[in-house]
Amino acid sequence: MPRWAAKALEQLLHVTYWLDPGEDGEAFSATVRFTGQRTGVAGKPGPGDTFTREETYNGILPGSGPVAVTAEVRGINSGTWSVTARPVTQAATGHPAPPPKPAAAGGRVPLPRRVTVPAGPNATARTTTVLRSKVPGVIRYAYACLVALGVLTGLGITGALLAAAHYPVLEPELLSVAAVTAGVIGGKLWYAAVSGRKWDGWCIQGFVGGAAVVVAAVAIAGPDVPKGVFLAAATPALLIGMGIGRHACFWAGCCAGRPTASRWGIWSSDRRLGCRRMPVQLLEAWTALAVGAASLGIVLTVGLPRSGPVAVVAIGAYTLVRQAILGLRDEPRHWRHGRVVTAALAGLALIAGMVLLAAG
Repeated sequence: MPRWAAKALEQLLHVTYWLDPGEDGEAFSATVRFTGQRTGVAGKPGPGDTFTREETYNGILPGSGPVAVTAEVRGINSGTWSVTARPVTQAATGHPAPPPKPAAAGGRVPLPRRVTVPAGPNATARTTTVLRSKVPGVIRYAYACLVALGVLTGLGITGALLAAAHYPVLEPELLSVAAVTAGVIGGKLWYAAVSGRKWDGWCIQGFVGGAAVVVAAVAIAGPDVPKGVFLAAATPALLIGMGIGRHACFWAGCCAGRPTASRWGIWSSDRRLGCRRMPVQLLEAWTALAVGAASLGIVLTVGLPRSGPVAVVAIGAYTLVRQAILGLRDEPRHWRHGRVVTAALAGLALIAGMVLLAAG
């Protein structure tokens, strides 16, 4: 079978250790040793019946509440495992911090999340596939469900706007599906390009770029609908649908924000380190929803025939705000000037779109 399918069906363990980073000190890194043995093994354990794994976790902040460190263990035999975790070393990135200690059993992570801290460093776990495994703060299948809901909502908004203005609906909707497909392909290719040819994620820039190319092509040479009308109907649909789907990243543990001890942080996980983080996925989602709702209000007020420039205004505004939010991400920059250049281009597009919209 394909490599990605074999990886998805492989039996594995996700093992988690909870620690208390203390209240004072600078950010530090901690190494945790996970050891496990398959239960029910008669005689001497064979290959794949035991494992020892050391994982180092960076950016742990005192004062941020309980922290969950998770290791993914592959290449072991399926069955039930007895697992133990212990802190090994700690490397301070600033002033020395006290060694992390096990988190208090029976506690909970900071509100609004309701993740319970289990008791003790020892646990019994059973191997399963990645889609059925459990990581604190991660909800499996949330990504697919929310993305599908976003796509359906966007198609519904487009169809409703066109139908209310007495324009054809079927062909534009089919072409909108093609735009979504192009966006999915663009998101995957963009992620592979910036991550060193990895294919296990998506980039929203690629989705917007791929979908925008098809939408522009459809507006120029597409169905029997005026160019500005199609753009005006597609813009709020794209942004509101994207705002719904973007919540999936928060629940799936991707595109995570920087760890923080601020009260404005929300406990979430990047599937390795669960802690209080800046909620960048939610900020991006709410930005898309707000800009999408504003563009929808303009379309309903001005009318579809005169709202074509709203596409440039809305995409420019969303991109401009997003560049500020990206500074809160917990990821390295691939190009030092990328955000500045993108923000400048988005600002120019926003100004140009507003001039066109005002000119009618």
